Amino acid sequence: MSLHTKTVPVVRESASRRAAPRADTALRNGRSAALATWLSSHDFPDIHSRGIDGITPLMLASLHGEDRVVATLLDEGARIAALDDEGNHALWYACLGGAPAPILRLVEAGIEIDHANDNDITCLMQAAASGRVEVMQLLLSLGASEGPSAPDGRNAFDMAADRGFELLRTVRRLGNAKQGSPGADSHCADAGRPAIEADVFADKAA
Repeated sequence: MSLHTKTVPVVRESASRRAAPRADTALRNGRSAALATWLSSHDFPDIHSRGIDGITPLMLASLHGEDRVVATLLDEGARIAALDDEGNHALWYACLGGAPAPILRLVEAGIEIDHANDNDITCLMQAAASGRVEVMQLLLSLGASEGPSAPDGRNAFDMAADRGFELLRTVRRLGNAKQGSPGADSHCADAGRPAIEADVFADKAA
């Protein structure tokens, strides 16, 4: 009876293949260290802790437009659906800050884009009421719904229209004050309002 020894081929990894896992680990460790420094500088013990008004690290980073921190927090398991004391999540803060990158990242990560806070206000409504047209456009392009209404019955487009009228009246008041004719303010605003309303609601209908 003869015994045969099975030869097992030796697979040699290239230096680049062997180095890749170490490089990935080093990069991850570097990000974790940077995140730990960021958390400490903002008085957060960990990624799940809360600050004043229930704000989380993810909310604060989103507000400040710190997309790298947002990305690292999400990678480390930060709760994307966490709410502050008024029922707002991280997307609300990203929209307040206005930087596109955190908004895009949070929506891509699965945050609820049409979430309404404790006052039944969505992120789209908040952007509209604040006159943040660029944020409105971005949210709509990402699938935000214009349908939800606030307790007063207005939707986001109604709020945007009201904000537009308010800004227009302010500009006209400033212009009239500069010209020294305050009496013309109400006349100009009232005369221009019907035409502007027609334009706004024509755009909405389109």
